[in-house]
Amino acid sequence: MNPAPNILEKIPQLEPDIPVDGFAAEILRQYLLWGGIAALVVLGLVAWVVVHIIRKRRANRTTPPPSHAEVALAALARVDEDMPALRECSLRVSLILRTFLEGQAHDSSLYETHEEFTQRMDSLSGVPASCQNDTRDLFDDLVRHKYAGNAGDSAAKVRELTERARQLVHRITEEQARLAAEQAGKEMQS
Repeated sequence: MNPAPNILEKIPQLEPDIPVDGFAAEILRQYLLWGGIAALVVLGLVAWVVVHIIRKRRANRTTPPPSHAEVALAALARVDEDMPALRECSLRVSLILRTFLEGQAHDSSLYETHEEFTQRMDSLSGVPASCQNDTRDLFDDLVRHKYAGNAGDSAAKVRELTERARQLVHRITEEQARLAAEQAGKEMQS
């Protein structure tokens, strides 16, 4: 029979002189390496966010929002392109003009019916006096076409209404600029 093996002989022996400093240095190197990588990633993200914000602010400063006149003229151009029926055209042109007047002349006609607009004493008070009658006449024509239906040669009438509205937007804008320049000149002289 085989003699029983000595268990103590089977246990491996450790090297007696393993320096602890080697383990500590390796762990420190690992922490420094991964910590450095994490710091670089965080700094890269912060730099990207800062650059993105700066670019966005620059873009916002270089492109001012369109003026009320530009918005109205673009909308009138879309009406010309679409060439809607006369009734729809009169509704769209009326809304475009009312929106323009609300922004450009601070007139509340956008929120009123035509009857309320015509009965209000201070309607169009922000519109230059030289443009007020033409504005009222155009609104009256638009209301007439709104309730008349789609009779007659609507393409020619659509072009006429949008052109009148376009000219009115230009006149109001130019007249307001002229009056503002005159006012500034008077204030400079005072």
